[in-house]
Amino acid sequence: MLEQLDIPLTTWRLNGTFIEMGSIYRERPSPEVDAAWERVETQTPIPISREDVVAQGKDPEDAVKWPEEFGFGSDAYIGRIDVFHQIHCLNVLRKHLHFNYDYYYAGERMNKYHELHTGHCVHILLQNIMCTGNVDVYPHFWADAQENAVPDFNINHKCRDFEAILKWHDEHAVPLDEFGALRIPDSKKPRIMVHAFKEAFEWYDAEHPDDGDLGTAVG
Repeated sequence: MLEQLDIPLTTWRLNGTFIEMGSIYRERPSPEVDAAWERVETQTPIPISREDVVAQGKDPEDAVKWPEEFGFGSDAYIGRIDVFHQIHCLNVLRKHLHFNYDYYYAGERMNKYHELHTGHCVHILLQNIMCTGNVDVYPHFWADAQENAVPDFNINHKCRDFEAILKWHDEHAVPLDEFGALRIPDSKKPRIMVHAFKEAFEWYDAEHPDDGDLGTAVG
């Protein structure tokens, strides 16, 4: 993306207020709130090059290509931008908060998949926070509601323009229904997943090999 888009740097004053105000992302669940989150957690894929795959230390032979009928040429691979996955993970955690739980999962059977999905999202966000290692500092102030000094989280950050990234993504993305209709070609062998992975997705049945620890886990 950095070779295709000159992403502006902007100064962004973070909204770190303790009381809920001024951000739809902190409002109680509703169709409007969900629409706001869905806009910034887009999961639609984009075309990436063979060089992009190699740059991530991956074998292009294992990476999935777009069929040529999608119009990306003979050497385009299916990719997604990481920032949107991070926001997706944050949205998963938001939905699993105890005061949002009944809105999203009322009557739904909570299975191993939900536990694994939530754990995956916590771990992904932790690793990304540690990876970026933001070292901006925030001051403190005195408040009449606390005896000790109170952190002032409303500080300036120098940030990549997220709306510019989202605009570029939406101009290059492939609709999820078209992506979801893709199936493995006869010439490719699937990656064998561990038994626990299959069970979490309720995919395992008697016809699948009980591959035990010989499979490859995703994580």
